[in-house]
Amino acid sequence: MPDEPKKKSNDWYVPPDIAASAAPILICIIVISVASGVSWARSFGDLTLFRFALLLAGIGVVLLFFARLPLYRQRRFFTFGPRAVTGIHRKLYYAAYVFIVPSIALLGILLACCR
Repeated sequence: MPDEPKKKSNDWYVPPDIAASAAPILICIIVISVASGVSWARSFGDLTLFRFALLLAGIGVVLLFFARLPLYRQRRFFTFGPRAVTGIHRKLYYAAYVFIVPSIALLGILLACCR
């Protein structure tokens, strides 16, 4: 029998009990920092949070472009989701959404609070 290639171990494994106990703490830290930033933006007219949200969105759009580049070269412009791409491009696709989704959420929070 030929040697089968070994599966690479996942270095990012977090046990479920640690994740369940750390997630609420991390969520509270994020909510408190965003809430204080929004109140600062409201009272002093500071645009730092708005610029940060636009920066996150810009990084996400650039990553999404590079993730979809093989599809653009195949002239497949109207595909949706990462199932049409493989390898590193699929990881870039998910990384793009890691930047885009918080940006949309932050812009929505800023819009709702600054009206």
